[in-house]
Amino acid sequence: MAAPSEEVIASAREQGLVADRLSHTIDRDTYTPALLGLLNNMLVWSGARLFQHAHGVGTNEWRIISALANHPGSTASDLCEVLGLNKSIASKSVAELVSRGFVAQLVGPRASRHLFLTQDGERVHDDLMPIARERERILQASLSPDEVAQLNALLVRMLEAEDALTRYEKDITG
Repeated sequence: MAAPSEEVIASAREQGLVADRLSHTIDRDTYTPALLGLLNNMLVWSGARLFQHAHGVGTNEWRIISALANHPGSTASDLCEVLGLNKSIASKSVAELVSRGFVAQLVGPRASRHLFLTQDGERVHDDLMPIARERERILQASLSPDEVAQLNALLVRMLEAEDALTRYEKDITG
């Protein structure tokens, strides 16, 4: 990062702004949530560019296509749970995929809407799979197979903290 000039620092102090580093900060390189957030941002934005270029779909649409390849007939609520997506984002992405002809909805009991890939959706999935796998290979290139397995196991264990994090959030927000 480029440090501000002494002139800018002096001006900040004159205006009563905090111009010195606080003694109690989070170090990005040792704070797990920051590292996971940075990694996620990198993957989402680079993936969005690639998936958009290849088929005009974003990362969330790709995630839904991939999930439906694994779980045909899922509802939007099912997808939210599996993918950790916000309902409004899932709804918008599903609507986009339906309008593009990549996903079809069938009405089930109690008006539930079950989602399935169309033939075009299957083609998009199959076209994007090598891109997704190559991105994974590049990301894991500096790790041994045992380290990859260990990392994945640790990440799954961290995901299991969701309930505890939700309770903590409710304790704070009421």
